[in-house]
Amino acid sequence: MDWKKTETIFIIAFLILDIFLLVLFIDSRMASSPTPLVSQTLDEKLKSENITYGKIPSNPETGSYLSTEPIAFSQSDIDTLKGQKINLQNGNQRIFSFLTKPVKIDPEKYGADLAPLLKSDIFKGDKYIYWSYDKDKYEMTFNQKIDSRPVLFNTDGQIVFHLNKNNEVVSYTQTMLGDTQLFDNQDDVISGTDALEVLHQHGDLKQNSKILNTTLGYYNLVSLPSSDVYLPVWAFEVKHDKKTTFLLVNGLEGSVINTNDVQTNQVPTVGNE
Repeated sequence: MDWKKTETIFIIAFLILDIFLLVLFIDSRMASSPTPLVSQTLDEKLKSENITYGKIPSNPETGSYLSTEPIAFSQSDIDTLKGQKINLQNGNQRIFSFLTKPVKIDPEKYGADLAPLLKSDIFKGDKYIYWSYDKDKYEMTFNQKIDSRPVLFNTDGQIVFHLNKNNEVVSYTQTMLGDTQLFDNQDDVISGTDALEVLHQHGDLKQNSKILNTTLGYYNLVSLPSSDVYLPVWAFEVKHDKKTTFLLVNGLEGSVINTNDVQTNQVPTVGNE
């Protein structure tokens, strides 16, 4: 018997058997493996939870941590303001003004009627932008701008106009933040869509919610003895079960900011519904 030839035949046979068993093993594993799930887009996830929203700002943005503090108004700051009686309060950090002649406005015009007054008879009024109207308190609020963005939820950079029942502005209070100092160079701010996804992943968006407005502004992160620290944030005005709440996302770090105290029934119109 040719043992060498027989040995070769056995080796070939075992190789064929090994290949056959390997093919069976692979087939069985593939058959038992679950079919990969197709990942949903953010829009699909929100739609499945009946969370609606309008246009989210998508232009590239930059920002930085910065510091600033309230200014004290001087007598020369108010001497040129006409048609009003002015008192300085709170260590001269707040103007209280009573208008000699009330100014008739239409609250539905989102503060447009107050443009002439802001331009000519309010100290640096062009540095403020319309934020909200509270019909229960008869108050219209304008927020100060930093780098063309509103300062959010801070009474240190606001003008609050007080109306009577005839929709006439009769008085106002004003506070103002001073010069800003950057902590570092300007950095990229996450997109509004990415900020919305952060909120969804964090579980802050409830089913059957409606995002009324989306605003990129500056938020007072912490108060120090010498100044206050602000950072760019995405503010989402969310309505759920007849309650309006603001949810904030750090625009630089992409983290959710605790907003337990940031709630309002006012409806800002600086975003898009």
